[in-house]
Amino acid sequence: MSEAEFAYPNDWSDAENRIEAAHDLYENGRWNEALLELQAAIDINPNNGNWLFNKGLTLDTLDRYNDAIEAYSQANELNPEDPDILNCLGIDYTRIGQYQLALETFEKLTRIAPDYEPSYCNRIITYAELGQHDKAEEMFYLAQQLKENCPVCYYNIGNSLFARQSYDRAIWCWQQTQKLDSNHPQVDYRIAQAYWAKGQYAHAKKHFLAELRRSPGDVEVLLDTGILLLEMNDLESAQEKFHRILELNPQHGQAFHYLGELQLQKGLYARALESFQQALKFNSNQPGSHYRLAECYIALGQRTGAKEHLQAELQLGPEDPDVLLDMGFLLQHIGEITTAMTCFERIIDMNNEDERGYHNLSLCYYSSGLIVEGIELSCKTLEINPDHIGALHNLALAHKQLGLLEEAQDYAAIASELSSADPRTRVILRQIKWTQRKNRIIAPAQRLGRWIKNFWTKKPRDNSDRKN
Repeated sequence: MSEAEFAYPNDWSDAENRIEAAHDLYENGRWNEALLELQAAIDINPNNGNWLFNKGLTLDTLDRYNDAIEAYSQANELNPEDPDILNCLGIDYTRIGQYQLALETFEKLTRIAPDYEPSYCNRIITYAELGQHDKAEEMFYLAQQLKENCPVCYYNIGNSLFARQSYDRAIWCWQQTQKLDSNHPQVDYRIAQAYWAKGQYAHAKKHFLAELRRSPGDVEVLLDTGILLLEMNDLESAQEKFHRILELNPQHGQAFHYLGELQLQKGLYARALESFQQALKFNSNQPGSHYRLAECYIALGQRTGAKEHLQAELQLGPEDPDVLLDMGFLLQHIGEITTAMTCFERIIDMNNEDERGYHNLSLCYYSSGLIVEGIELSCKTLEINPDHIGALHNLALAHKQLGLLEEAQDYAAIASELSSADPRTRVILRQIKWTQRKNRIIAPAQRLGRWIKNFWTKKPRDNSDRKN
């Protein structure tokens, strides 16, 4: 063994002192300093699996999951049958999305320690992330057989139920977690999200605020609370939450974005424009900021800027059909019909049964003079929704423009049956009847005109042989 590999007694003592210091620093929330002390001890003695395990725990606290995996893997090499090490390794594989590695780790753990309840409990989340909710429930019941009242099990299965939009059952599970462990992190936050998803905003607000009382500096909770308050039109309270985030993190792009949303609602277009620009400064891929900037530019009468930002938003590949629909409307408003068509085509690509995509795409074709193509899309709209008044109106007008008055009248009549009070229907019917009446007057006149023309242009009769 070389001198570098040999630890002298005073080195061992120094390592132990550093471990004690690391423990105290960790308990006082000084995690980066604790990590430095741990690493110094490990440098002296790299063959202590417990120290490597503690390093992994500290890295987890700092959200450095890939580094934690490396530490746990080294600890596992030294202590291959330590269930706590394997459990933490499986949890971190799940956190970084390496679900197959997580399952393999948990299965290895089960072989080593079949009665180790966390190996089932923590697999609930792995299966939930994979969308395998039946397996998640199976793990829940296996864990329950080993530890009936496990708060983490209820918390994890609540996440699975939430993902399946079974919000009431999810809330019940999280309430069970609270009963079993009143200090379990983020339970009120999760309950708030479930009530929010159910549209019960008052209950959601109550639990968001309860979570903030426990964790006043949690930026994620502050952001969601602010967005909820924005939806509740409590603009002043929402603004306070977004400003609080920016006090904690002055470069938080999402906080700037939602501050801009708030200012947009107030009609403060110039200030909203500045906020959205800040959002993109700190996160160039912030979804929605280019789109909202375009709205600001249109409100301020600057169409060139609107076009530029709408195109930039499209390049980010928005997947919300409502956003794409609104973007399409804005593009139509500034005369960018071709780009608007791209928005509506994307809606159709995402869901070929979304009538809004077909209907608004048909309007683009009609406005471009492509009447036949527009008719095809309006017919597709009616296949999805036979009572679509707008499609019926457009079909009536398109057939009238093509001179197919009987077809036009048929579509207008159907629209009238569905909504006789709609003034647009009455106007279209009047236009069709007027055109029919005009045609009945013009047609005989045209025939008379042709007869007169033919009469006067006939070849004169030759009377030279007429006898006196």
